[in-house]
Amino acid sequence: MTVKYNGKDDPHDHLAKWTKLWEHNRSRNGYIFCHTLDTIPMNWYLEIELYHDTVEWDVLKEGFLLTFNFKDRFASIDEALRALEDAIYVT
Repeated sequence: MTVKYNGKDDPHDHLAKWTKLWEHNRSRNGYIFCHTLDTIPMNWYLEIELYHDTVEWDVLKEGFLLTFNFKDRFASIDEALRALEDAIYVT
């Protein structure tokens, strides 16, 4: 896989393409998956590894989608930022 995921494309597409390519080696999915990530997603992965050690593949996939898929919950980045602001400044 030559094109690495940069955090801007659809994470569902990246997971589907990558999972199909490496389905024969499911025991090492998380380790191999990190090599498909560009800088910002790789930093996310490394943080997961540092704080939680090696995570099961299904948990890693779910976390990846929750982190990089804004379109499922928010129509725009501005809407996501407003929700984040509301969560921080709850009165």
